[in-house]
Amino acid sequence: MKCKSRKGMMGIGALIIFIAIILIAAVAASVLITTGGSLQQKALITGSQTEEAIASGIEAMTVVASDASANSSTPHALTDFRVMVRLQSGSQGINLNNTILTVDTERESRSMTYGSNISSDSPVGTSTTYAVYYVQKGANNEPGYLNRGDVAKIIFHIDPQIGENQLVRIKMIPRVGTYTQIEFYTPDSMTQQSVALWPS
Repeated sequence: MKCKSRKGMMGIGALIIFIAIILIAAVAASVLITTGGSLQQKALITGSQTEEAIASGIEAMTVVASDASANSSTPHALTDFRVMVRLQSGSQGINLNNTILTVDTERESRSMTYGSNISSDSPVGTSTTYAVYYVQKGANNEPGYLNRGDVAKIIFHIDPQIGENQLVRIKMIPRVGTYTQIEFYTPDSMTQQSVALWPS
């Protein structure tokens, strides 16, 4: 009789230990599932932000400048630039109010901010801001933004003027997304009032 009682007690003890192990495993699984869900959510948010940062940006199409020789003692010097742009494929809309334009030459470096929209691609007289002329307006066109379907000219003025055979770097830097850099040399000889600079 003592042997049977002892075996029964051992069986109950083993059952209690078994149930305790199951409860601990359940709690651990619950913690892992909760942590995994939280990490997955954070990963999705981070991935979405990274994708937006990589995919968003401005695509430059052409760069043209005006010869200011008629208004200057320096012949064949460029002062007024027009950069035709659109969104990169798959890019989100870009707020131009948060987009900086930098122009680096052999003599100086200049930063410009968005100034205004204009109704024609006429030159602008300021060298601290750039203007935007919409050549084509997309379905979601909004002043001060570059949205899908928009084709625009970014127009700005450079002073001092840029002469022949000079290196010029133009950067468009949005707050979110990749920056766009254009690099070119002005021609060795500029004989026309309007000079196509990029692509060469």
